[in-house]
Amino acid sequence: MASEPQQPSPYPYATPDQPRQLTDEDLTLLSHYTGEKDLDKLREHVLNIWKAVKAKLWVYACIQRLMFLQPRIPTHDFYPQALAALKSDPDLLVLDIGCCFGQDTRQMILDGVPTESITSTDITSDYWEFGKDLFKDRDTLAVHEAFGSFTDPAFTAAGGPLGHLSGRVAFAWAGAVLHVLSEEDVRAFAKHVYKILASGGVWFGTCVGSEPAGEWAATPNGDAKRYLHSPTSLKALLQHIGFSQVDVVGSMPAEMSSMNDDMVQSGGQKTMLAYTARK
Repeated sequence: MASEPQQPSPYPYATPDQPRQLTDEDLTLLSHYTGEKDLDKLREHVLNIWKAVKAKLWVYACIQRLMFLQPRIPTHDFYPQALAALKSDPDLLVLDIGCCFGQDTRQMILDGVPTESITSTDITSDYWEFGKDLFKDRDTLAVHEAFGSFTDPAFTAAGGPLGHLSGRVAFAWAGAVLHVLSEEDVRAFAKHVYKILASGGVWFGTCVGSEPAGEWAATPNGDAKRYLHSPTSLKALLQHIGFSQVDVVGSMPAEMSSMNDDMVQSGGQKTMLAYTARK
């Protein structure tokens, strides 16, 4: 009998036996991407994938909330500018960092970004492989893939999985990464994103933040505390690394209200940060 997957400890969320009720809106991307119009079939499909993930992998809060069905990249104010550039120049490259199931990768494909322009990357391929089952494109998906940690210098170094892209990437997107890292790892992550961008390249993304900035729950491997930046502290860090035209904005979308209710070891008011920074 398979053992239960272990959540990060201490982890502020208990895994429910079932996900929340699926809405028609939840299924918009999946329906458009797969061409399946029968939403009841899609609900059953999503539930089966969710159960398979729960049996094998950590069910993070975003997965519990079915956020892997909803692309985050189109909610960012900079995305229309990046999208227009990527569609007009097929030589431009974009990274989907922390791609997880790959919902933002599929959104870019639907929006007309050439697949050869996209590299989807994460620390592990586990959720990405489930994404191929979720989006039913295991045999057809043609984007580039690379797996490893952006906090590890070897990942972007010459000879590493992304070494060939160093200084060449026009846009780097990270939709939900920084808030799972320690303060030291956030700094390392940002330095390596800076390195891989071309001159004038833009890093844009979102993450959970806190006002004031500070530590909260353990990182996924349990060896450090996660660090949540405030708008002020994240802007200062990115400017210190060398980024220019840095913009960091905090907001309180609906999902953050419940997150503030659920979080333990909080130490501050949680917010969603949207950031943009140019090399």
